[in-house]
Amino acid sequence: MDNSELTGVVIAAALAVLAFGITRIAVRHFARRRAAKEQAEAQATQSRQVRRASERRKR
Repeated sequence: MDNSELTGVVIAAALAVLAFGITRIAVRHFARRRAAKEQAEAQATQSRQVRRASERRKR
């Protein structure tokens, strides 16, 4: 393996690691958004009494 092949392999590995990191961040971001949206929808369908009781439990 000469120097240019080794450089290509190192660059490809670095790009793979970078792409993996970006993908993990994106997945985590969208999962949080989806969870927040589902929680908001669940609270919207709850009665006022249930919402107030769950707020008291959180405190």
